[in-house]
This record gives sequence, C-alpha cells and structure tokens, in this order.
Amino acid sequence: MAKIEPFLGIHYNPEIVEDISKVICPPYDIITPPEQEAFYQKHPYNIIRLILGKDFSSDTDNDNKYTRSAGYVEDWLRRRVLMQDKDPGIYFYEQVFVIEGKKERRWGFIGLMRLDEEGEKKSVYPHEHTHTAPKEDRLKLIKCVEANLSPIFTIFSDAEGEIKGIFDDARRSAPIFDIIDNAGIENRLWKIIEKPLIDKIRGFFSQKEVFIADGHHRYEVAKSFRDHKRETDQMHFKESYNYIMTFFTPLEDSGLCILPTHRLLKGVRFNPDDFSECFSVKVMPSCDALVSEMRQKEKDVGIFGLYREKKFYLLKLDDKRGCNRFIQEGPKEYRNLDVVILHKVIFEHFLKIQLNQIHYEVDLGRAVAGVDRGDFDALFLLNPTKVEQIRSIALGGEVMPQKSTYFYPKLSSGLLIHKF
Repeated sequence: MAKIEPFLGIHYNPEIVEDISKVICPPYDIITPPEQEAFYQKHPYNIIRLILGKDFSSDTDNDNKYTRSAGYVEDWLRRRVLMQDKDPGIYFYEQVFVIEGKKERRWGFIGLMRLDEEGEKKSVYPHEHTHTAPKEDRLKLIKCVEANLSPIFTIFSDAEGEIKGIFDDARRSAPIFDIIDNAGIENRLWKIIEKPLIDKIRGFFSQKEVFIADGHHRYEVAKSFRDHKRETDQMHFKESYNYIMTFFTPLEDSGLCILPTHRLLKGVRFNPDDFSECFSVKVMPSCDALVSEMRQKEKDVGIFGLYREKKFYLLKLDDKRGCNRFIQEGPKEYRNLDVVILHKVIFEHFLKIQLNQIHYEVDLGRAVAGVDRGDFDALFLLNPTKVEQIRSIALGGEVMPQKSTYFYPKLSSGLLIHKF
C-alpha cells in the first residue's frame, strides 16, 4: 500500500529568524491579494515569496515569480536563513485551535509518500475534481524550485492508535517550533530520527490506504513533474522525484474538523418554490435558526439552506427517486452526497447555471454579507461532508465536485520544505 520515508527537512533557522510566526502563512490557494501583500510586508523572509510570488509587468520567461522563488530558496539556503537537517526524520505536527467556542487539537505527521505509478494498484485515493489552471501554475513552480514547499494533507485509519502512541511519546520532548500563526492557531513540530520508530511507521503504512484531503492539484502536479523528469533527463533522475512531502492525520482523531463550503450564485433569478418538484421549502426566521435545523437533520440526505432577498429557507429533499433521475452516474453513496445533489439537481437541472456563476465561501457571515451587498443573487448553505463519505467515495473511484470539503485548520506553509 502506501510507502512512507523520512527526509532531510529544510526549515527556518531560528538564529537568523527569531520569530518564526512572522515567516509562515496559510496555503497559497486560500490567500487573497490583500493577504498576499500583508504577508509580503510582514517579513522579508516570509514563505509567501516562495509559494505565491508577485507578477510584474516586466516579467519574462527567464525572470518571473517562479524563477524568483527558486532564487530565494538558493539564496536563503546559502545565507542559512533556511537550514537543512543533518539526519532524516519524520516530523510530528500538532495544531491547537478553537472552533465554535471549543478548544480542539489535531495531530499528524509529515513524511515523504511515494507517488502512485500508472498501471499499478492504487495506494493514494483522491476525492475531488481538479482544474487545469491551478495545475499549470504549480507545475511551473515545481520545475523551477525542484522542491515541495508545503505538504499535501491526507487521512488514514489508525483505529488501534499505533501511530498515536509514537506521537504521544514524541510530544513529551520540547518541540522544534511552538508558534501561533496569524489566525491564532498554535502550531507545534517535533522530529523523530530513531530507526525502529520510523520502521514501525513505514511498516504500518505498507498495509494502509491513504486518502487525499487537501492538495489534489499538487499531488497530480508532483506526478506530472516526476514523469517530465523521467522523459527529459533520465540520466540525472533522482529517487526523491518519486515522492511528495505529505501530512498524515488519522480519520479517528476528534480534532479532524471538516467545514462546509457554501455556494454563492451570480446572475440567477428564481423562486424557492421552483424546486418543489423534489424539495419541500420552509421559511426560517433567521440564519441561526436555519443552521440549527440543518445540523439537526445532518444525517438526512438533501438538506440545504437558501438565502435570497433578505429571507432564509430550509430545503429538504422529499422525492429521492425523482432526484435520482438527474444523477445517472455513480454508486448510491455518491448520489446521496448533498454537494452532488446540490450541483446536479438544483444547479444543473433547475437553475441551469454554469460553473463560472458559482463562487465559494467558508465563512457564513461573509457569504450572507455578499448577498446583502448585491454582489451575489443567492446563497446556498451546506452541511459538512463526513469523513466516512470521503473514504467511501474515494474507494469507489468517484470524485466529488470542486470544494466539497474544507479541512480546518489549514496546514501552515513555512514549517518544512522538502528539496529533491
């Protein structure tokens, strides 16, 4: 199954960068342009310069944000702003955060994971569609820097707590880093180098399937980059091209938190009763009342919230057989996903909208405000996708619509780099 290896992690040198919290940032794909500029201003060595560089009108094929990123990596290594560990290891990573007023912690570890090969039995399962433009962007970057600048996020089963036991022992020592990021989330990192422990982890995963939670684009790009190196420079092909830096967290962990990504629509006109062929429609007195009732019904199939023209509605699927007429593909588990029903039945059948009319927002307050300002015509609220559904869909070979899951919190970029 999955093949895991330790690696020589590259990280910031605390002797030069005294406050590591100033040089980390969230993953590139959730950073807005104002946030990008803020991270640029925060510190001259902020990882933003590597993962999400600026475009300039003077850019050329030989001088652009990708080549500048590679230049920063080499320069920072030369000046020991970044330093590479001397012993290969596996890095345990814990995040402590507050969600809905409750303090939670999520643990996992960062190591190298071997990429699947075409024609071989799968060991790594994706669950979401990917799109061309983000993959082209990341491929240009990895070709220049020849490094994984941040880990992808995966989940696995540790029902007996075998890996957790190793983590519990590791965290008794002082962490390498113990920092609070810009979102107020505590990030702690430990390293293990003991061969018996690493061999135990490698052996454990040799019998395990791994499911991609975040990083679908980067996983596919890593495979494309590996294939590119094989085809163009076989003589200098490195074994490390076969691997990707990966964060692994157990699906049984109580801190594994999935938030819904709500859908904002632009350029649509409709009446909630237009969906009565398949859904019952109930007017709700407030957003809080709507969210509360949605949560009470989260085990039901086809529960959605709707906000338009200052009114909140609860939509409940009444005719599942009729609904299935509009979802021809996939097994039952796929056809029962709320996000699939929303896209296939409401968006494609009833509203007949295009993908470019759909916008995504995790923060419900911001989403409602967007409709109130007139930036959008309607908001559809979702319950979060469940971990068990992700596993079932991935094993079945299906993929969900874009942004079906939002794992919270995101992993901080800048804690570790893997250079090939």
